[in-house]
This record gives sequence, structure tokens and C-alpha cells, in this order.
Amino acid sequence: MVVGLLTILGLVVGDGLGTLSVLVEASGLRQIADLFLQVVVITTATTILIGILNLFAVHLGRIGRRAGGWFYSLILVLSALAVIVITVLERANVLTGQPSLSAILLETVQVSIESALAGLVLFALVYGAFRLMRRRVTWWAMLFTLVLIVLLLGALPLPAVNGLASIRNWLLAVPVSAGARGILLGIALATVVTGVRILIGQDRSYRE
Repeated sequence: MVVGLLTILGLVVGDGLGTLSVLVEASGLRQIADLFLQVVVITTATTILIGILNLFAVHLGRIGRRAGGWFYSLILVLSALAVIVITVLERANVLTGQPSLSAILLETVQVSIESALAGLVLFALVYGAFRLMRRRVTWWAMLFTLVLIVLLLGALPLPAVNGLASIRNWLLAVPVSAGARGILLGIALATVVTGVRILIGQDRSYRE
């Protein structure tokens, strides 16, 4: 609680607030807040390193035991090692060139895999609409199916669906964007409320 409150005071309180600004400046709270942020960055980096080491330990153990799916574990370990080695060599200016090899791997492998997984969302939505309409036909189910059809047909590059394309663009720009912003605002408010409750001691620690 003390660390959180000091960090907030050091980051939020600026100039022009009279006595409060003078106290914050005189007590060195801004430097203390910067120190806490540096500690957080170092801790986060250490946590990521521990996570990578744990990933290798788990999958190397699975490979050694020939457990189920050990071949996929082998591919994961080799891929991770290859990316780490390539990145280190690029940082040491041993591997040069534009675009870099790591960027090529990201664009040709990672982006392709993410695009393929995103394409599966189409089949999941169609199957979900089919199950929804088969179970019970309601106004909400009909609305979901209608919107899904408009979005899918409007995405097709066909002259016959130009009208649906404009409707699709409006749906994405207005209702979908408004819903996404509402969700983000709800997450932000919940984060602020949770942080305040922790700082003032209203929420009990998980270790209890």
C-alpha cells in the first residue's frame, strides 16, 4: 500500500498544485516513483526469463520421457532456440540485412499462423449460429444470424454485394466500435476500482 501510494503521488502530482507540489518535490517522491518503476521493469524482465526457463524445463522433460505430444515439444524447443539465437546474432551485428531475419520469421510464420487461426473463427461463428437456431429460434438468435450473414457476405469482393458491404462497414464502425470501447472503459474502471481498494486496504491479500 505504501509503495503504491508513493508511486501514485510521484507520478500524478505535477507542478502548479501549491503546497502539495512543493512537498512532493522537496521529499523526492518523483525520484522514488521512478526507482519503483525501474524495479518493476527489472522484475518483469526477470519473470519473463524465469517463464522461458520453465518452458524449456517442462518441454525438455516431456521430450526425455517420450510423453504424449513430445514431438510438438521438440518443435517448440527448437523454434524457441532458433529465434533466440537469431535475435542475439542480430543484436551483435553478426547477422545483418534488411529486412532482418527475425522480422521475416515474424511475418511469414507468426502472422500466417495467426491469420489461419483467425480464419477458423468463421467456421466457429457459422457453427454457433447453426446450433443456436437449431436449439431455439428467438429474436436474438435471428439477429445474430442476420448480422453474421451480412458481415460474411459484405466481406466478399463481389459486385453483387456492394450494398451489404456498406452495411457491414457501418456495423463495424458504429455498433462494434461502440461495444469494444464500452468493454475497454469497463475494464479501465474495474482496474482503477480494484487498485484503489487494494491501496486503501479494503481487499484482503490472496496469501490469506
